[in-house]
Amino acid sequence: MTKILSYKRLILLLISAFMIGACAEKQEYVIFGNVDKQYEGAEVYVLNEENRREKLDSTVVKDGWFRLQGEVKQPILAVIVVKSETGKRVTMNCVLEKGVIELDMFENVLKGTLKNDALHELNTACEMEVEALEMLYSQYMTAVSEEERKAIELKYDSVNELYNDKYLITALCTYNSNKDNILGAYSIYKIIETEFQRGNMTSHIADSLLQNASSVVVNFAPTKNIVETIRNMEKTSVGKHYIDLELLESEEQTPTLLSKYIDGKVALIDFWASWCGPCRNEMPNLANIHKKYSDKGLVVVGLNVLDKPAAQQKTIETMNMTWIQLLDTTTQATNVYGINSIPQIMLIGADGTILARDLRGEDVEAAVVEALK
Repeated sequence: MTKILSYKRLILLLISAFMIGACAEKQEYVIFGNVDKQYEGAEVYVLNEENRREKLDSTVVKDGWFRLQGEVKQPILAVIVVKSETGKRVTMNCVLEKGVIELDMFENVLKGTLKNDALHELNTACEMEVEALEMLYSQYMTAVSEEERKAIELKYDSVNELYNDKYLITALCTYNSNKDNILGAYSIYKIIETEFQRGNMTSHIADSLLQNASSVVVNFAPTKNIVETIRNMEKTSVGKHYIDLELLESEEQTPTLLSKYIDGKVALIDFWASWCGPCRNEMPNLANIHKKYSDKGLVVVGLNVLDKPAAQQKTIETMNMTWIQLLDTTTQATNVYGINSIPQIMLIGADGTILARDLRGEDVEAAVVEALK
C-alpha cells in the first residue's frame, strides 16, 4: 500500500512539474499604446518581425489609446502598426514577452519589461544625432546655392558617421547583455545592417560575428536574409559575370530571358519601381543616355521589381520610357543581385562582365562613355 501511495505521489509530482514548466513557458503580454489624435479609429495590428505576413493580433484606436493582449510561446520581436483610413501609418517595434508593455507612439517611448526597456535604450541612443540630421536635411532642402548645399552635405555626412558609430557601440552592449535571446538577435542584425549600409560588411565578417552565437541569434530571419543579400551582392560585384534572369516582357507579360537583350552588348540595367521617387528622378537621365548612345552600341533595359504590373505600365506611358522594359513579379532579381534598395543602375560589358553598380546621376553617362570606347 505504501508503495502504491508513493507511486501516486510521484505521478502527482511529475504532473505538477509539467504544469509548472508549461506555465513558465507561457509569455502572456498586455500592450497599452498611446497615439496621436489623428489616428482615432485607426486599425492597430501586431506583426512578427521574422515574418511580416504573420499578423498576431489586431484592435482599433479609441480615445487615443489601444490595448492588445495575447500569448506567445517564447519572447519574439514584433512590430506594432497603426494605420489610418487614409493610409497614414506609424510603427514601433517591441519584444512580446511576459508582462505589461507600454508604448507611446507619439513620443517614441517604450517601457514595461526588461527587454523592452533595453530595446528603448537602443532605439533612442542617438536621438541628438537624429535631431541634428533632420535639421540639416531641412536646411539642405531650403538652400539657395550649390555651395551652401555642399557645405550642408559635409556636415550631414559627419553627423551621420557619429550616429552610426554611437549606434554600433550601443547595439554591441545590448548584444553582450542578451546573447541568448531575441533582443541579442535583433542587436546583431542591426550591427550587420548598419555596417552593410556603410559599405563595411562582408559575408566573411558576418560569418565571424555569428560563428559562436546562440541558435536564436543565428536563426533570426532578418539576419539570415541580410547575410544572403551580402553573399549575392559579392557574387554579382564589379568584375563578376552577370547572372541571367527569367523575366517577363512588360506589355505582353510573356516569359523571356535577360540574356536575350544584352548578350554581346554594352548594357545599362535599371532596377526600378513606380512607387520609388529616386527611381523616377533618374528617368530623364536614362532617357537622355538612351537617345545619345543607343546607336553607338548601348542597350538600356528597365527592370521593374517589387511593383504591380499595372502601375509599371502606367509609369512607362506617362514618363515616355521608350527603352526595353522587363518585369519581375517575384523577388528573384533583387535576391540574385543582392539589391536592398532601388534604383540600382548597373553597367554590363559586351563580354558579360559587370563594370559598375550603384550608378546615379552624372556617373551613369561617364561610365557608359568609358565602356563604349
